[in-house]
Amino acid sequence: MKKIVAILLCIVMVFALCACGRGSASQSSAPAAAAPAAADSNASADTPAAPAEKYQMVIGHVYTEDSLEHQQMLKIKELVEAKTNGACEVVIFANEQLGDEQNIAEQCVTGACDVGFSEGSVWETVTNVPEFSVFGLPFQYSGVDAAEKVTKELIRPELNKIAEGTDLYVLGNVYSGFRHMMSVKKPIKTLEDLKGFKMRVPNATIYVEMFKCMGANPTTTAFSETYQALQQGVVEGSECDLANIVQQNWHEVNRYMSYTYHLAAMNVICINRDKWNSYPADIQAAIQEAVIESEDYCFELRATADADYIGAIVDAGVEIYEVPQEELARMKEACAPIYQTFLDYGLGDLLDKIANA
Repeated sequence: MKKIVAILLCIVMVFALCACGRGSASQSSAPAAAAPAAADSNASADTPAAPAEKYQMVIGHVYTEDSLEHQQMLKIKELVEAKTNGACEVVIFANEQLGDEQNIAEQCVTGACDVGFSEGSVWETVTNVPEFSVFGLPFQYSGVDAAEKVTKELIRPELNKIAEGTDLYVLGNVYSGFRHMMSVKKPIKTLEDLKGFKMRVPNATIYVEMFKCMGANPTTTAFSETYQALQQGVVEGSECDLANIVQQNWHEVNRYMSYTYHLAAMNVICINRDKWNSYPADIQAAIQEAVIESEDYCFELRATADADYIGAIVDAGVEIYEVPQEELARMKEACAPIYQTFLDYGLGDLLDKIANA
């Protein structure tokens, strides 16, 4: 009997040991399976996130830091950096730091500078595409409202058609106001007063041709050298918008100003095409939106500033003349060959759209 009890006890102990072994193996396998997961979790926490892509856009121009043109560029900078949450930095070089207008335009073509703004005649020169000047013809706009409508509706889409095949993409416009003629020795009241007159003009084809058509002797002079040229008698007069007449102090060296409205300065904003294409779609959208909003800002600035500039010109002792409409019509008629050239380019429909704006 004792032997039977002993045998039964041994069998019970064997079963108990087997059960304990299975439980112990199960408990030790759980942490082993969890260990890699813990390791992965630690690796994820320790690996830094990839830095966000950063972009830059460089703008160059010839105007002073207190100019309305520079204020519009500052607005573009503010808007682009806000819309991209700082992903795109805008750097501005003002006051001819990168060269004169044509130098900067050439740099935009080559990619040495990203963005510049100049009248179409400058872009015409650096691209050898004369149609670029179509929005800057003599006596083309009926008033500020027309210039604003053309800015909003025509310049961007129409000039991008013209710019196809060039190294430039058109972003928008800087409206620099209507330009008027100034003179040192005698007022300009009629077309005949311009005969042989040495007028300072920008280094742009349309200006040279316009004043040649009106019988003047156009002389190209750098923006920053014009004050001295007037002072020393190298030129007899100058022409510009009201803001830049005051900001460049040309009213100090001219005695007369004539309201001629001979040209609305539409400074087209262009960006190097390769640079533009290097931006992702969201950055492109932010830049384009910023430029469009800055155009509205520009017209608001001009609306309130012109009266102050006229006051400054009068306070400097400049005599101002309002040229009669019939005389302005004679001046425009003298420039008819320029319009014929653009009709020959096949731009008659676009010229009609501008005229009817």
